[in-house]
Amino acid sequence: MTAFNYPRAQATALRLLDKLGAAGEIVREIPGGRPVYDPGEPVQTPYACTMAVLRFDNKDIDGTPIKATDKKVYIAAKRLAIVPVTTDKLLIGGVSHTIVRVVPLNPSGLNVYFEVQARS
Repeated sequence: MTAFNYPRAQATALRLLDKLGAAGEIVREIPGGRPVYDPGEPVQTPYACTMAVLRFDNKDIDGTPIKATDKKVYIAAKRLAIVPVTTDKLLIGGVSHTIVRVVPLNPSGLNVYFEVQARS
């Protein structure tokens, strides 16, 4: 039996998201460049990403962990300069969303895509 080709799956995920998805940005707040005791104003640093924005299924929405207004976002891992975290913001159509949860698909240690729960 041959091993599964995860780099190929990563490229396929990116190709499908490029074709069917949308451009967006993950915005990370980087501390100011001054000394640790007084770093100054944080710098908002945008990272371009390719994503598909979907709704959660009604069966998944219970009002607490997943709200009706939350979005399920698939973000391609290939060409993404960072790994999204819950302290980042996600720009969808120019509107800022809080990242509630990030679940990577990385069965062999290679990130194929990230499933993100975004809340406006």
